Amino acid sequence: MAPTDNELVVRCLQQDEYAWQLLVERHSHRVLNIAFQFTGRREEAEDLAQEIFLRIFRSLRRFDLNTVFLPWLVRVSRNLCIDEYRSRAREKASLTGDEPDPERTPDHGPGPLKSLESREVEARVRRGLEKLSEELRVALILRDLQGLSYSEIAQSMEVPEGTVKSRIHRARMELAEILSSEPGADFAKIPHPTDRGTSEEPA
Repeated sequence: MAPTDNELVVRCLQQDEYAWQLLVERHSHRVLNIAFQFTGRREEAEDLAQEIFLRIFRSLRRFDLNTVFLPWLVRVSRNLCIDEYRSRAREKASLTGDEPDPERTPDHGPGPLKSLESREVEARVRRGLEKLSEELRVALILRDLQGLSYSEIAQSMEVPEGTVKSRIHRARMELAEILSSEPGADFAKIPHPTDRGTSEEPA
């Protein structure tokens, strides 16, 4: 019987290198996927995934063994990706002198990310995400893939909530335009960003 994640964590804390190897192998695909969602580039995602596992290893003593490991791993992974985004945003701002524009464009409901019904459609959306600017891609990922609230995204990205809503709206519009321009796009499966859904949060 395979050991549980928490059992492996206990063994890791006892300097069991094999237990750490098992933990990494078990969750490497998930962590790489989270990193790729944020970077949009395979090589950068692999580098970021290594940093994520390094942070997880260094943080193991702070993990509560009375809780489930996976949500904690996802949270640590997402937080490091957000830290990476913040670092890039600050560097860009220092070079360009740009300041966030707190536009208050209303959010018009669920966008294309909530309609992933097949691998083919998902692949198209992934390719579309890669074409968005980093600030739009990150905001959309945090909302539609990670399920964060607007206030949580605003805090993570260090911008006003109105700016978050504006970026998500723009990201959904641009992504829908990108997807609709692809040959053979299945328009029935890719709703326009202004379509209203019955649920505010992704399942």
